[in-house]
Amino acid sequence: MGKRSLLLAVVVILTAMGSAFADGMLIPGPVSHIIPDEPYFTVKYHHVKCDINDQVATTYVDQVFINESRREMEATYIFPLPAGAVVQKFTLHADGKEITARLLDKDDAQRIYEDIVRRRKDPAILTYAGEGMYQARIYPIPAGGERRIEIRYTELLHADSGLIGYVYPLSPEGLSHRPIESVVFIADIHARQPVGSVYSPSHDIAVNKLTDRHVRISYEEKNTLPDRDILLYYNVAQDPIGLSVITFKEPGKDGFYLLLAAPTVEQATEEVVSKNICFVLDTSGSMSGQKIEQAKDALTFCVNSLNPQDRFDIVAFSDSIVEFAGELVPADANWVSEARKFISRFEARGGTDIDTALRTALQRRLSGQVNYLCFLTDGEPTVGETNNAQIVKNTAEEAAKVSGTTRLFVFGVGYDVNTNLLDKLAQDNGGLTTYVRPSEDIEVKVSSFFAKIARPLLTQINIAYGSAETYDTFPRQLPDLFHGSQLEVFGRYKAASAGRTTITLNGGTAAGSKTFELSCDLPEKRTNTDYIATLWASRKIGYLLDQIRLHGESKELVDEIVKLSMEYGILTEYTAFLADEDKAVTVEEASGRAGRIMDRAYAAPKGAGATSRAQNAQVMQQQKNAAATNTYLDAEGERRRIANVRNVGQRGYIQRAGRWEDTRYQPDQKVELQVLAYSEAYFQLSRAFPQVNSQLAVGDKVLIMLNGRLIEIGDEGKTKLTAEELKTLGSAQTTPGQGRLDRTQPELTHQPRNRARLLLFALAGLLAAGLLRRRRS
Repeated sequence: MGKRSLLLAVVVILTAMGSAFADGMLIPGPVSHIIPDEPYFTVKYHHVKCDINDQVATTYVDQVFINESRREMEATYIFPLPAGAVVQKFTLHADGKEITARLLDKDDAQRIYEDIVRRRKDPAILTYAGEGMYQARIYPIPAGGERRIEIRYTELLHADSGLIGYVYPLSPEGLSHRPIESVVFIADIHARQPVGSVYSPSHDIAVNKLTDRHVRISYEEKNTLPDRDILLYYNVAQDPIGLSVITFKEPGKDGFYLLLAAPTVEQATEEVVSKNICFVLDTSGSMSGQKIEQAKDALTFCVNSLNPQDRFDIVAFSDSIVEFAGELVPADANWVSEARKFISRFEARGGTDIDTALRTALQRRLSGQVNYLCFLTDGEPTVGETNNAQIVKNTAEEAAKVSGTTRLFVFGVGYDVNTNLLDKLAQDNGGLTTYVRPSEDIEVKVSSFFAKIARPLLTQINIAYGSAETYDTFPRQLPDLFHGSQLEVFGRYKAASAGRTTITLNGGTAAGSKTFELSCDLPEKRTNTDYIATLWASRKIGYLLDQIRLHGESKELVDEIVKLSMEYGILTEYTAFLADEDKAVTVEEASGRAGRIMDRAYAAPKGAGATSRAQNAQVMQQQKNAAATNTYLDAEGERRRIANVRNVGQRGYIQRAGRWEDTRYQPDQKVELQVLAYSEAYFQLSRAFPQVNSQLAVGDKVLIMLNGRLIEIGDEGKTKLTAEELKTLGSAQTTPGQGRLDRTQPELTHQPRNRARLLLFALAGLLAAGLLRRRRS
């Protein structure tokens, strides 16, 4: 028979409103006889398109599987199905064979999940235990053949504290036999009110605000084996900056929070704050050749990008100072044209007088206004004041003479810059450092950065948390909020201050000072957002590393870095050795070794390695998602992933001698329970404590912690547990879906209109199913 597309419409209506679907998996063999040793099918591509309309999300999934074996295969397609979803379409492009598919409830699905794990000895699938399943038998799949599967489903998204969450579980594609050629995820958000903050703690997404009420999100990767689900949060703005909060808290412990703020498109257009900006460019002899030409092009771009209400000046320096206007001038067509002519005459010659250049530029500020300095250099000071500490002091004294916002943005070009000097100048003056490696284009780096800060909307930001007692907030100094940017503040709150509070954010706008308020709950318990704890820990580690790098080593700071690394499983270039040890080490041993590594590394503030160390600390302090966790830039600027370490939620696991161990494990701790992998006792743990499923999925030999108790899963141990033994392990958690990182959404905000809309989808599906049965009869 010729090839044709078989359309199987399946409609499922379940009473509870749950989290997002998982994508499908193709398991070798029929469900009654899963083949243990056959490799998984290869996923050729995985494309996802999602449309979200007023909290109703319709997701279309398009996958192609390849049978790379040398024989014809039968397979079982399983689609983990949480509660509350409506499948609108299932299409298999096959060879004219009848496809039988069935919906299984979570109990039947649980038995199949466990059977697959038991037969294939692959614990990764345990992360879906506790969910329903949509199952189809696919036969035949010829040797070298492909099968394309398409699914479309609809769900009602949850809202909590004004934030709406969407999960697309992409991690099952890690079960592909080979890396996937193409992974594409596109989501369009349509809302009746302006969309404010859009945030993903899992992936580096591109966010394009097409209009106030239409936002497009995209993520694309090639030749990859995904290991994380895609998690999105967004809010419908109740104010012009879309203020919102996400929290994480374990009972009895201090909580974590993430505060988000992002301007709406309308505000970005109408309320740009005027700024005074002075460009400070190094034209010394070391800038000759391609560097000076790229720098001139970059500065020309910046001048052309000034807003009409801005004022500016330019200071070029070598062993002498050359000023453009000698004062701030308006960014009108005449002055911008003259500035382009001034820039075109730059030549690279002479020494480097950084101190005089910065003090001259700082004198161009106006009191009580927004003042920015963009400073670019490729070397150390060689003329005038050459002592780095004195330059930092002189700059601080000059900056203090004028009130208002002063931010110094620094660009370090090449490997001859002193990273400690540049970073101190930027951090002490509310700015950032951007490093341009010899292989990178100065114009691209500077132009890209300036485009981000060209239109400030909210400056001199202050945040108060009402009755809540907060601490360890990062970033320490709040940045300004620009068009197209988003403010992300991580911090802790005391357990005793959990409850209702009002968060107040104040800042300067084009119309004067404005205050925005958000009434929210800092809960006593919320455990399905543990990524916030990990990202907070990463930011704190980056901050502490910078304190040591710029101000000298302190044993207390090194100890704190090591404790955080072991508590949250976040390793850096200074603690990566923990993943290479044959056995666990104590905090004291790890601190001593990490301190010695830092001493050697920080002795050289110049060179390729120094640039990488500065960038690594900066990346950690700005980390907003899990993509960069346990990675670092090496001396050549290549991003390296630390081997033998995995992260599950807020925990890390290191593989030692074939066994995965919780990074919190200390050598003096005793194992309280040994369980034989894939035995009945193993699955008893999975059923009674679904929150450990993500830990069990790390490997078949793993040392996990459950309610403070150490449990070893391996080749020997108990094969069955008594009810009393399960009871001693702690209160069993019965909430389904907790085994998957970030699967469970917060409680649903009652939205009658959206519930009715989903019922209409369901009714349409039932009618379609009825017509299908009538045709078959």
